[in-house]
Amino acid sequence: MAMKEPRNRSLPLTTAMARFVDVADLIKSRIIADEVLRDLCDDYHLARETLTNLKKERPRRSDRIAEYSVLAAEIEDEIIKHLLGARGQERG
Repeated sequence: MAMKEPRNRSLPLTTAMARFVDVADLIKSRIIADEVLRDLCDDYHLARETLTNLKKERPRRSDRIAEYSVLAAEIEDEIIKHLLGARGQERG
């Protein structure tokens, strides 16, 4: 099952750029042409949004918060790996 299309395409981009300030320009320049990066940014935005909502719920569901914290961190790693891989291909 595919993830739901975000209502506002700029939100995933903004979320990723806010997290990765040092490479925000690189993300912005690649987001349109790089489908993998776009999908990673979409997934990252959804994970962060879900995490924020889980932290507001009462009673708090610590297991779900931990799960989405790990998921967001894993997606962050994937974004960085993807950007580094893309930069290496440019130079090669």
